[in-house]
Amino acid sequence: ALAAIGLAFGILPQAALGDAVGTAAAVRPASTGTPPGGSARTLEIGTGIVSRERIQTTGTGSLQLMFNDKSTLTVGPNSDLVIDEFVYNPGAGGGRFATRLTKGALRFVGGEISHNAGATINTPVATLGIRGGAAFVTHDAVCESQKAGAARSGCTRIVCTGGVCSVKSRVDARSVQLRVNQAIEIGNLGSVRFNAASVTLNDVARGGNG
Repeated sequence: ALAAIGLAFGILPQAALGDAVGTAAAVRPASTGTPPGGSARTLEIGTGIVSRERIQTTGTGSLQLMFNDKSTLTVGPNSDLVIDEFVYNPGAGGGRFATRLTKGALRFVGGEISHNAGATINTPVATLGIRGGAAFVTHDAVCESQKAGAARSGCTRIVCTGGVCSVKSRVDARSVQLRVNQAIEIGNLGSVRFNAASVTLNDVARGGNG
């Protein structure tokens, strides 16, 4: 289990405050972040996260990111994602939030941006829009229901755990809206419904932690 969140933004170094879109609120070892144009760094509680930063965890790593609009991303082991865009207007409560998961697992819980403009999570085979809620997303090499033929671009599983989740498949061009406790799997055979209870944050990419 991740450590309890006990973070105040005031402990961030002053240089990071202007650029940070969020912070690492809870971290297990072996989690790194690579800012755009920078080098990989080990993430610790209080590390500022910037837009377009790449977040990676190994088989023993996991972390929780808290963003300025109070959205959170809990990232499982063996994961690789990029914070593609985070723009937040506190006065209006709106903005844009987009992240790209290429391997592993994450749980998103929306803050002000999700409740107003919506947030987007992309994978190699799917685009998920979340409004006013939360979702669990994994991207793996092989679909559980389609093991006979692995998708070239892998398999995404999405569980809507709050609000409304709009999913668009890049495999068969289908779009579907998921409500709470509904789920979908997208892989080489297109979109397949599955049991939402079958997915946990420990469902991670089977390709190892490279």
